[in-house]
Amino acid sequence: MATRNSILRCGYLLPRVLLLWALLDVMLRFAPAQWSTFRASEYAMVTGPHDMGPYRTNFTYQNPHAYGDLASLSNCIDCRRYRPMIIHADGRGFANTQSSGSYNAILVGDSFGIGAEQPSDATLGSQISQRTGLSIYNACWPGRTITREQLMELIDQLGMTGGTVFYELMDRSLGSVLSSEEDPAPMRINQWSKNAEYSPLANLSRQIVGRLHNGQLMPNPDLANAARKTLPDGQTILFFNEDLQNATPRKTAFFAKYFRVLNKELHQRGFRLIVILVPSKYTVYQPLIKDARGTNKSKAMRELENQLDVPVANTTTALQQAAAEALKHGELLYWPDDTHWNAEGVRVAAAQIQSEYLADFSQRPGIAKVKSVSQKRVR
Repeated sequence: MATRNSILRCGYLLPRVLLLWALLDVMLRFAPAQWSTFRASEYAMVTGPHDMGPYRTNFTYQNPHAYGDLASLSNCIDCRRYRPMIIHADGRGFANTQSSGSYNAILVGDSFGIGAEQPSDATLGSQISQRTGLSIYNACWPGRTITREQLMELIDQLGMTGGTVFYELMDRSLGSVLSSEEDPAPMRINQWSKNAEYSPLANLSRQIVGRLHNGQLMPNPDLANAARKTLPDGQTILFFNEDLQNATPRKTAFFAKYFRVLNKELHQRGFRLIVILVPSKYTVYQPLIKDARGTNKSKAMRELENQLDVPVANTTTALQQAAAEALKHGELLYWPDDTHWNAEGVRVAAAQIQSEYLADFSQRPGIAKVKSVSQKRVR
């Protein structure tokens, strides 16, 4: 019979605690994902099944109380701005409500094109579709873009024989280091190893530890993982540290060459390429922040635009001007606790893309000009 002293021994207590932990972790795997996760990347990207895209297939992730990636990265609890996050992943693992349809355009890019924190009608793909009349398949990937080979495979799977490819590129890509000098390829995941590594209880444990290391009860070792600035109206805003770095000429030249090769391949298939240049939140708000160190990314985006012989929608100036105007009314175009834009930021960018799309059509003889949403309403 176990006595009090024997129960308190490590050899008796530790195995039972580990067994209880394992049972609880297994039970949580059958609970709704939002019970133990706070962003889609913590679940939908690291558990299977997977296909071509970044998310598990035929899956909807919903969290009514999600918050920004920068607030999570820096464990800045008082910076959090809670809002719904919804992602509908199709049979290929991309952010679409359905896998099939009659598509005449594809949007490729990073997480700015996914719009997990936007209403379904306010994502970049939805906004472009509403403004151009195109039926767009969203093939964006958080952090990176799909490869040229994957894009051609996707075109074949969708049964498309021509159309438009919108390629969204954020200025952070002009400063970061690529894993390959041939293609900005996403990393593939091993389904079984990722499923085994995933632990909902570990997610909850990190949240509990983060609450303790909040800078008040205990020091916050993650605070420096994001840059914290103050806007002229007193609002606190977070930035990804990498966005404070300069672009490099080497990366600008790399993407200029990349788009030339991609455009040639798409042209052979009857597609036209439109490049969308998107500034990071720091590029947009740095001119408005006192003593904030400037970067050369706005200049690098213009240089890349000048080197391309395809239509380019450079949204940098429009977003900078709109951000300055909105701030007069206490409003932002990007989430204060996140790297991504909000619905208003998407709207400003989509208007620039619409202008470039219509301008490109007007320069092509024999092609009927597509009317904008506003033009269609006028009778």
